[in-house]
Amino acid sequence: MLINLDNLKVLSRHNHSFIREILEVYLMNTPKDLLKMRESVDAQDWPVVRYFAHKLKSSSFTIGFIEGHRRFQLIEQIIKNEGDMSQIVPMFDEAILLCDECITEVKLELTKYI
Repeated sequence: MLINLDNLKVLSRHNHSFIREILEVYLMNTPKDLLKMRESVDAQDWPVVRYFAHKLKSSSFTIGFIEGHRRFQLIEQIIKNEGDMSQIVPMFDEAILLCDECITEVKLELTKYI
């Protein structure tokens, strides 16, 4: 499993409607954000890439998607520190694959909160 909802459950005091809402927002926003980030990566628009890396890092952390959180955090740090931008494309490609798996897990997890 890529996601771990334990912290979210504690934070929400096991409020199923809150957890469901968080998962639904993740499913609604993540594909759009990844698409916009892809466009920005392709255009080498690093400030926009950094914005979406930060946003996706936060949403990944919220649902306990640590592998995604780490990838987006690294992308954000590379841009912030004006590091080796050539690392961003392969790192982003890895993040997309992980997010695809994560989205599948979130959809499955969401069935427990309906």
